[in-house]
Amino acid sequence: MGAVLTVCGEAFCAMVSDGRMVEEPVQNGAPRVISEDVPQVRKLNGNVLIGFAGDTLAAVQMVNAVDEYDVRYLTLEKTVKVLREKALSVPCRPVGVRLLVGGRGRKGTFALVSLGSDDGYAPEARPAQPGAYLIEGACAHTPIAPMLARHVRPAAESWRSLDDIAKTLDACITAIAENDKTVNTHFFRELVL
Repeated sequence: MGAVLTVCGEAFCAMVSDGRMVEEPVQNGAPRVISEDVPQVRKLNGNVLIGFAGDTLAAVQMVNAVDEYDVRYLTLEKTVKVLREKALSVPCRPVGVRLLVGGRGRKGTFALVSLGSDDGYAPEARPAQPGAYLIEGACAHTPIAPMLARHVRPAAESWRSLDDIAKTLDACITAIAENDKTVNTHFFRELVL
């Protein structure tokens, strides 16, 4: 379950997630918590990060598919291909799965790719642009776009350091957790420079 947020710039990619895993389906807004410390972000190597939200068991199977390769040499593009191929064969609960893959691609530029069960895991790739940030998130039980618009995008103009970005992403997850009991405030962070 949980939430994962990503910011990619022209020289970095940062991901932050919470750590809550709950039993699905959630009954009456009161989830049965299975674990409070399941990282939903993973750094594959010095170039690639993966984050997920939704059906944790399905997502972990998808992410673990990269372990069939020497992850030290996986590119962003190859990681997306491996995840998509695995995702198409993994059944998931109705809550679905959203995967975010960010980092440096084969040509050395940063990009962010989103793929999810709601669109057949068709990858949506966005390259980083000079002077701008790619901001994306996923959350199984809370619409993420309004949360990003309210808590992350307005703060971007005042970011001066990676610490500023981490604090903003943490604050957004904290705001989500206030109303969404499938999200906690046990943060996991990963970074590619």
